[in-house]
Amino acid sequence: MQEKTLKKVWYGSIVLYIGTLAFAFGYNLYTKDYHSVGMAFVAMLTPCIVPLIFKLCHWNVVYEIYILSNVFTYFASVWGGALDAYRLYGFDKALHFSSGWLITTAAVILYFTIKGDRKFQSKREFAIFLIFINAVNMAVAQLWEFYEYAMLIFFKNDCINHYTQGVHDSITDMLCATVAGIGLTVFLVLYYKNGRRSFFVNIYEKFYDRNVGK
Repeated sequence: MQEKTLKKVWYGSIVLYIGTLAFAFGYNLYTKDYHSVGMAFVAMLTPCIVPLIFKLCHWNVVYEIYILSNVFTYFASVWGGALDAYRLYGFDKALHFSSGWLITTAAVILYFTIKGDRKFQSKREFAIFLIFINAVNMAVAQLWEFYEYAMLIFFKNDCINHYTQGVHDSITDMLCATVAGIGLTVFLVLYYKNGRRSFFVNIYEKFYDRNVGK
C-alpha cells in the first residue's frame, strides 16, 4: 500500500475514532453513567501514546503502526472503556489476543533496534530471537494482570474479574496473548525460511529501514 493511501487510512481512522468518542460522551452523559464518561476522557489520551513515543524518540513515521494503534485503542478504549463493550462475550479475549500480536511485533522491533541489524548469523541466534520476542510478550501480558490486580486492591475496581471468575480470567487473558505471540512467530519462521512475507513482517522491516538501519 502506498504511503499516501496509508496516510489517508490513518486520517480516516482518526475521524472514526473522534466520531465514536463524541457519541460515547453524549450517550454516557445522557444516561448519567459518569464512570464511562471518565473512561471516555481516558480514551482521548490513549491514541496519542504511540505518536508521542515516536516524537520523543525522533523516529520517522510508520503509518502502519499508527493505524494499528488507532484500531486497537478504538476498540479497547472507546468501545471497551467508554461504551462498556467488555460485557460482550469474547470481547475481552479478542483484545488480549490482538494485544499479544501487537506486543510481539513491538518486541521484534525492540530486538532489531538493540541489535542494530536484522540479519541472523546462525540458527542459534534466530532461536534466541524467537525466545526473546515471546518472552517479552508474555512478560507484558503478566504485567498487565499485575496492573489489574493493583486496580482491585487499591481502587476497588474489579477489572481483573476476581469476584466473578477468579484466577480463570487472568490465566485466559495471558493465554490469549501468548497464543497470538506464537501465531506471529509462525509467520516470522515462514518468512525467514521461505521468504513468505506478511503485513506484520512489512511493519517491522519498514520501521527498521526508516529508523535503525538508515
